[in-house]
Parts: sequence; structure tokens; C-alpha cells
Amino acid sequence: MTYNQARIVTVSSPYGGTGKTSMAVNVGALAARNGLRVAIVDTAMQSPGLANALGAAAARSLADYLSGDCEITNTVLHLPPESAGEGALFAVAACRGQQNAVGALVGGYDPGLLVEGCRELIDCLDLDLLLLDTPPGLNTEAIVCMGMADANLHIDRIRGQRSLQGLPPSLLVVNMVPEPMTDLEVLDNARSAYGNVPVVILRYVAEFAAIRPGEVFVSVHPAHEVALRIQSLTRALTGRSLPEYTPHTYIF
Repeated sequence: MTYNQARIVTVSSPYGGTGKTSMAVNVGALAARNGLRVAIVDTAMQSPGLANALGAAAARSLADYLSGDCEITNTVLHLPPESAGEGALFAVAACRGQQNAVGALVGGYDPGLLVEGCRELIDCLDLDLLLLDTPPGLNTEAIVCMGMADANLHIDRIRGQRSLQGLPPSLLVVNMVPEPMTDLEVLDNARSAYGNVPVVILRYVAEFAAIRPGEVFVSVHPAHEVALRIQSLTRALTGRSLPEYTPHTYIF
């Protein structure tokens, strides 16, 4: 659902190692470059990755907020813009370490707090786009986030093991595809696992693998074919309508 006109998108995956967090960072950076006010929230307290990907250290985290130790606004990281005149990019880290996450995960928390926190972020930061980086698989955080989202961007690799039964993605990214596979083979694999959904195919490239913490692929390699496909994906996600499936399956 949409709060104050902000678009909420979950970024999910069936298992770890798909490049989910990297995709959230790249989409967020592109949306901010195009003038939007964007926040990325890492809800994967069991396997956090956002702070490392951004090369940032969080003084407070989502786990602190869910444990009642701070307000959600105290967790926000303000990321510097790439150029003057663009939008804004914010981030919320999942936790500050394993012990920090224990309070929320073992002690338990009210899932409604996650919804309230997202609403408050949208209002206080005047967001246009909220990206929710969910834990791999089907779990409390993923279900809560998908329940308030306008769209689900799902990241998978060529294995195509569909684990989110009953929660089909709005857009599917098949990531890190090895070069010998043809687009048709990838599409057949994706269709057998997910049905008729729009698909983005991203090949494995050494340049992406070489990206270091604090770097963003679309900023370091803006003219790369993979970066151009992520740009098309970002345009689709930030619009008010998603591309329709066609008999040939939509490829950006």
C-alpha cells in the first residue's frame, strides 16, 4: 500500500547469495540520482548486509528500534548525494552485530512496530520510494514487508527454486547468469519456477564481482550493459504501474 504517495517495494530472495542487497543498493542509488527521496531498510537481522555494502557504520539499527531502545528516526543513515541537485538516499541497518540482533529476534518484537516504523520513515523523510531488503526465504519480516508493499522485486539465480509459494513477484531478476546459457534457457527456467512474470536477466560480470564496500556498480560503471538493465528495472519499479506480461515474457 502507498503512504503519502511513497511507493513501497520489497526486495526478496529464496536463499542467500543471490545479490539481493546489492540490487537494492543499485536501484536505490539510481532512483535518488533521478531526483527521488529514497530509503533502504535492511530487515534481515539474521543475515544483515546493507551496512557493509554501503561501507557505513550504524550507531543505531532496526534491531534497536524493534527492541524499544530508540526511535526509528534515530537509526537513519544519511548517505551523501553523488551530485548536486539529485534526490536523497537514506538507509537503516538491520543490526550493529549479532548480540544487537538477539534482543529483537530472541526476545521477540511486535511485527506491527515494523509497519509503524516504515510509516514514520516515509513521513519524516518525505520519501518517494521505500525499499525493504527482506531476509531470504519466507519469514516474519518478509511477510510483514510484503503485506505493506506495492511491488515485490524478487532476486534469484539460475537454480530457480521457488520458495515463496503464494507470493509471486511483481518483477523477477535472474542474477549472475553464466555466459554459456542463452536467454531462452534462462526464461524457460524462470517460467517453470515462477510462472508468467516480467523477467530481467543479468549476466555474471567480473566488474560487478569486483565492487568493494561503499561502491555502487551503476555509479562506477554507468554505461555497462548490466547497469543499463538495472536502470530500466528502476524505471519500472518507480512508476505507478508495472509492465504487463507478454507471450514472450518481458525482458528489459
